[in-house]
Amino acid sequence: MKQRQVVGQTKNGKTVYVDMESSHAATHITDTPGLLELIREVIAELEPEKDNVYLDKDMGRFVGRSEVVETTENDKILYAKRLNRTNYTRFVLHRQAEPTPFVTVVLRKDTEGDYELWSAWIGSAVPQFPGDKFETPQSEPFWRTHALVWGGQAVQPGTERQEWPWR
Repeated sequence: MKQRQVVGQTKNGKTVYVDMESSHAATHITDTPGLLELIREVIAELEPEKDNVYLDKDMGRFVGRSEVVETTENDKILYAKRLNRTNYTRFVLHRQAEPTPFVTVVLRKDTEGDYELWSAWIGSAVPQFPGDKFETPQSEPFWRTHALVWGGQAVQPGTERQEWPWR
């Protein structure tokens, strides 16, 4: 049974809720103080109609630090599985998150016409990781040159590896 928590309502009256037990959004909300308030601000302005909503919003002010950074061949890279995920994430060691005005939200319409907050984070929208069911043609090229900053998100112990885990 999902631990369903109402986040707020969209401008067109759709309820948005989050599964605080096992969703991707739950891990980001737990790891990022103030993120839930930013999500509420974004969804209050939305008028979603589509089944899936994936957008980044420039809040017009500094809202936090993006953990997605561009990498070079000089960076030390590590792969691991984050909590509530089955796919690997590319991480960079010894780097800092970068200031950003963007918040990204991912919503999925449920059978009642409301929306589940699937994921959300501080920073711009990015392609899904290679191997994800929502992978795009941009996924692999993007994640070969970008990574999440190590230490900002909880990972599943024992899943760390040095080699490229996709294909």
